[in-house]
Amino acid sequence: MCYKCIEIDAKIERFRRIAARFDDDALSQGLEAAIIELLAEKSLLHPEQQE
Repeated sequence: MCYKCIEIDAKIERFRRIAARFDDDALSQGLEAAIIELLAEKSLLHPEQQE
């Protein structure tokens, strides 16, 4: 895994921890959208690793 992917994974984990702490629908939806964007960015970095 490259350094950029490690950074993306750290952001995703941080967003998931934040989402678990709060019970706000708008916040949860925003974090989920950000996570989806990060996962898409990560998949573009290494398309050969797609299953």
